[in-house]
Amino acid sequence: MMETVTVRSSNEQAFNIQVSGLVQGVGFRPRVWQLAQRFDLRGRVSNNGNGVQILVAGEEDNLRHFIHELTHNPPPLAKIAEIFSSGILLSDVPEETFVIAGSDKTHVQTGIVPDVAPCADCVKEIFDPFARRYRYPFTNCTHCGPRLTIQEGIPYDRPSTTLKNFPLCEACLKEYHDPQDRRFHAQPIACHACGP
Repeated sequence: MMETVTVRSSNEQAFNIQVSGLVQGVGFRPRVWQLAQRFDLRGRVSNNGNGVQILVAGEEDNLRHFIHELTHNPPPLAKIAEIFSSGILLSDVPEETFVIAGSDKTHVQTGIVPDVAPCADCVKEIFDPFARRYRYPFTNCTHCGPRLTIQEGIPYDRPSTTLKNFPLCEACLKEYHDPQDRRFHAQPIACHACGP
């Protein structure tokens, strides 16, 4: 039986990056995922009690561009207080791709962003008679919608919100898992079929 061997560049590095501030419930993890894809990085991002943790590995130049973009172009609702990074072993990042991982629920010190008025795209959807969310009052995405009023705990994940008893329908799940959708990993999404 042949074994697959992954050959890594000698120019590859790995970092543990902790981002604190208002970084949960604002589309931060999807933004990190998109940047990791853009810069050909591997690793994972997750919410934790301090904000968002990123374990990432890749080419030195790509990592530098990744950190620059993350720092200078965060999601619109994010308010970064601090980014702390430390070098780690490449073996500490076993992933072959980049993933949004489950959250760590220990040692809570992060804040929750306030609710945000519907964005222009969501308002357009609400008033479009051909849209799936036509006249649905709880229409939202990663750029708008409820945050603080639905939050029951940290980290900000659907099971820690008042929507935990409303499983996503197939159409909402598709949006939730689509990196090109503005609802990619948006925790409070719902529609007429699956929401309150």
